[in-house]
Amino acid sequence: MGKEKKCTLYKKYTSYKKCIPYLILAGFTFFFCWWFVGRHGIFGAKVDWLSQHSVLPDYFRQQFYATGKIFPEFAPNLGGGQNIYHFAYYGLYSPLILPSYLLPFVKMSDYIMVISITGLTVSVLLFYYWLKSRKMDTGVAFIISLMFLLAGPMIGQYSGQIMFVDYMPFLCLALIGVDRYFEKEKSGLFTVSVFLMIMTSFYFSIGGMLVLVLYGLHRYFEQREGCRVTVRGFLVDGLCFVRPMILAVLMSSFFLVPTVLALAGGRSKGQNTSLTTLFVPQITVERFAYSIYGIGLTTLVITVLITGLLYRKVYERVLTYGCVIVLVIPVFAYLLNGGLYIRDKVFIPFLPLLCYLIAIYLEKCRKEKLSLIAGMVPYIITTVFVYIARNQFTSKGIEENVWKALLAESVLFLICYVLYCAVKSHCKETKEILMLALPSVLCLAVTMNTFYQMEPDRYVSHKLYRDVAGEHNEQAVKEALKNDGGYYRTEQMGNDDENAADLNRIWDAGQNITSIYSSAYNSEYQTFRQKTFGLEEPFRNVMMQSVSKNPVFCRMMGVRYIVSDSDVTGYALVKKCEKTGIYQNNDAAPVMYATDRVMTEKEYNKLAFPYNQTAFLEYAVVGEHTESSDQNIMTAYTPVSLKMADNHKAQNGAGNRTTDIGKKNGNERKVGTWIHEKEDGWKIHAKKIKKITFSIRQVQQETTQQEGQRQILFLSFRVDNARPNKDVAVWINGIRNKLSAKDHVYYNENKTFIYAVPLKDGEDTISVTFGKGKYQLSHVQAYLGSLPERSKTLYQSEVQVDKKLTKDNVIQGTIQVKNDGWFITSIPYDTHFKMYIDGKETKIQKVNTAFLGCEIGSGKHEVRIVYHAPGATEGKVFSMIGIVGFVLLLVL
Repeated sequence: MGKEKKCTLYKKYTSYKKCIPYLILAGFTFFFCWWFVGRHGIFGAKVDWLSQHSVLPDYFRQQFYATGKIFPEFAPNLGGGQNIYHFAYYGLYSPLILPSYLLPFVKMSDYIMVISITGLTVSVLLFYYWLKSRKMDTGVAFIISLMFLLAGPMIGQYSGQIMFVDYMPFLCLALIGVDRYFEKEKSGLFTVSVFLMIMTSFYFSIGGMLVLVLYGLHRYFEQREGCRVTVRGFLVDGLCFVRPMILAVLMSSFFLVPTVLALAGGRSKGQNTSLTTLFVPQITVERFAYSIYGIGLTTLVITVLITGLLYRKVYERVLTYGCVIVLVIPVFAYLLNGGLYIRDKVFIPFLPLLCYLIAIYLEKCRKEKLSLIAGMVPYIITTVFVYIARNQFTSKGIEENVWKALLAESVLFLICYVLYCAVKSHCKETKEILMLALPSVLCLAVTMNTFYQMEPDRYVSHKLYRDVAGEHNEQAVKEALKNDGGYYRTEQMGNDDENAADLNRIWDAGQNITSIYSSAYNSEYQTFRQKTFGLEEPFRNVMMQSVSKNPVFCRMMGVRYIVSDSDVTGYALVKKCEKTGIYQNNDAAPVMYATDRVMTEKEYNKLAFPYNQTAFLEYAVVGEHTESSDQNIMTAYTPVSLKMADNHKAQNGAGNRTTDIGKKNGNERKVGTWIHEKEDGWKIHAKKIKKITFSIRQVQQETTQQEGQRQILFLSFRVDNARPNKDVAVWINGIRNKLSAKDHVYYNENKTFIYAVPLKDGEDTISVTFGKGKYQLSHVQAYLGSLPERSKTLYQSEVQVDKKLTKDNVIQGTIQVKNDGWFITSIPYDTHFKMYIDGKETKIQKVNTAFLGCEIGSGKHEVRIVYHAPGATEGKVFSMIGIVGFVLLLVL
């Protein structure tokens, strides 16, 4: 009994001892999450986290609660109303998001923070388990797991653009599944892991599957070491290996097929890339070292890859050569990025594989399988490469100090290797391997901590989080919608940071907004906003289509309510919810109405600014030739000029139109910030933001303003940026327009700044804030006038929406049409809509250049609009085939 008891105690001790590394790794994960990010605010970033990754999952959950459908097809609330698969990338069927549907009492943003930290922790623990299952030394497995945790994209993207990394637990699980496939000939875990990876992040799952193929080749040749491999046998075995991945793709077709078709309909433009450059090897240090948008390790990974090219065993060489080819030949980056551009983010799935290669390298060093020369040469080559790569940093605007730090790091690693070899020759302890691995871990910890401290504006403060996600905003939106029986839109409006955070934020299933921020979108609506109508572009990212302060656009799109903490010109305050006000505009157009007051698209295209905007307040634009009344009668706007106020000119003496001129040696010269007024605009050189008051002066005889109408200043000018790799921004009365740097991935091409500025009663000046930069503003057009009252001749018949029947992909209601004419909506046009008038399908047409409409006769009608996402039915069929195949595979 005594021996049995001792044996039991020993087993318990051994089992407990095995758990210690997992507990320590979990503790390190929580600590670094707090140290890097949590102590600066919440575990979330301003870029994308606030406006996409935390709000779109909440919208999916709201849609489920409102409709009860697990397979939605339409997002009526976002971007005027769009295919819901435009937003699928942000977790529509993510296995991490779906459990939140059972937790309606938990705020989605809080849930995302918890699930992100949990996912990060699980990834690290699974990675450690995988290394241990590969018979790695405990010390090596632990130190490499720390390296994996501290790599740039892990904490950086788990707290930012979550979809870049949230598949990582399933990728690690799939790597374990590959081992299980080769060792036990079982593919269940392999298939399920790939399926979950696709459902979590289909974009990065492609890179993840490429990782699994490379690792599968590694295991295949390892298993057949010393055996003859024939081409036929290799192909047959290869097909058997990819079969689980094919089944996983088929099983996820209900998600993939409609998503692919949605992406084909509208997505961001890519960079122009020549065919030749795609096949010319390209090696950048930034791809490997520290970047949160790349692999994010130290320069040690470069040394390991170089060393791996010298390995003798086929199974080791195939893995190293495979990684090098994929990471160095640009065509792989281009294809993995969907043919849009060459960006390093698609290599993040290679992080566990490269860490595995580092672990193999450390094991070889520990077992003395590398000679001194064979070990030193890769360190020397790495150091030389980093030294030569100096131009890579300067050309991308990265500080030279970063290059110096990397150079010092590579020299440090070389010294550590020499010391390791010296110590190893006198001491056989396995702990000495830490001399090679620990410096990388310390460098990652110090450097990434420095990065987070240098980027304080990247993360969300507790105050901004309360202001954006506070319950007072939800209360205000619900209060605005409570007593309104019409079909209108409700926006939130604040400063630039708040507007960026609220791009996709929906507080209630009845709230509809015009803004959108997504990598896929309705191309008709995007073109209308940017080209046809010409809205202000306040953000450098072309896909960030913000709430607009243009009163013409707001009225046309039916924005009746605006929720804001400050006054909204043109809207009347109707109620306060704490500090948040509800502002109403009864002149807002209904989202759906009937009219016979139309002009043709050909006539519309002849209109110049600002009439290309204001025409929509007096006419509906239709494509076909049609008769309409009073087409030449349109509200006139008076041309005006803008002059710098006298207090600004006086700084330089009479007659001088340049502000902020310095003097040196008695001669005037332009230094610091200066603004020169020219005949057709202004020439600016601003080292800091400069605010100036301009007066509005009539060019022609002043028009009479009707009582109760507010003046609107319409302003347009061309921007010529003398520093094209820097952003340019100009604010008019707080309305920002921005031209992004030309080398920005999501370049917005906003070379003409257009404003519609509401003025207060009697206001004859505007505040112009010139952003930093060197640029010229020319071809200035300025007009002043009042918007016409809500036109009864245009909005002749408004749809009375049945809100009980209007949900998911169906909009239904009744309308009393006065005259034969057109049914007009401000819902973006899509060929996959179907419209039924009194139960009979009617041909849909494009109206107002980008929106859904059709012809309609007089009388009372029941209107039903249905949207079917393309590929949704076909995808479900393929999924059923995949599921049947998976079950058969398990049985057989």
